[in-house]
Amino acid sequence: MLLDELSMEEKKAFWNIANVLASVDGRVMEEESILNQYNEEMGVNFAFIDASLVDIDKEIESISSSSLRSRKIFYFELFGVAYADTEFDDKEKAILDKVSHGLGISDDIREVLEKSVTTIYDTYRKLGEVLDA
Repeated sequence: MLLDELSMEEKKAFWNIANVLASVDGRVMEEESILNQYNEEMGVNFAFIDASLVDIDKEIESISSSSLRSRKIFYFELFGVAYADTEFDDKEKAILDKVSHGLGISDDIREVLEKSVTTIYDTYRKLGEVLDA
């Protein structure tokens, strides 16, 4: 939704961490689908990468001085990757915790961003059910 606002460096860091989130729980079909959509939205053609090669701390550091708006967008969209399959495991939660803390996103803002993602996704799922019925 908002990824086009990010700089190329922010987009690359997003892509790298998103790949980790998409592969960490082993349920990658929904997450890969959304990653393909995000690639398109960002106007890039990043290749899927081996998540084991991603240094999350380095990626967070690379955007830690970005604007607060960009950091919020970054977290919002990453949460969307993790929520694509509507299930979270402990590894996904740990990554999202690390990102939100590393980017200086308060718990209050984090809660609003996460609730917004779940509302949007749940609305689209309900709409799909109605249209497909």
